[in-house]
Amino acid sequence: MSEPPEGREPPPPALVASSLLGLVGFVVLLAGLVTGIVAVAVAGVALATLSLGAALVWRSQLIEAWRRQRGQEGGRR
Repeated sequence: MSEPPEGREPPPPALVASSLLGLVGFVVLLAGLVTGIVAVAVAGVALATLSLGAALVWRSQLIEAWRRQRGQEGGRR
C-alpha cells in the first residue's frame, strides 16, 4: 500500500477492511445469484455481514476520537 500524501493520515484499518469486505462480498453475492449456487450467495452475505461489523468498529473509533478531541477543547458546552 502506498503512503498517503503529506499531511494526510492513512485510512483507518477498520474502514479499509469494511470497504474491501463489502466489495468482495458484493461480487461473491452477485456471482452466487447469477450462477444459482446458494452456497456462494450465502458466502457473499457472510462477507457483507463482516463488512457491516467492520463499519461499526470504524464508527465507534470515530466517536471515540471525536470525544477525545472535544474533551481537549474544553469539555461540554
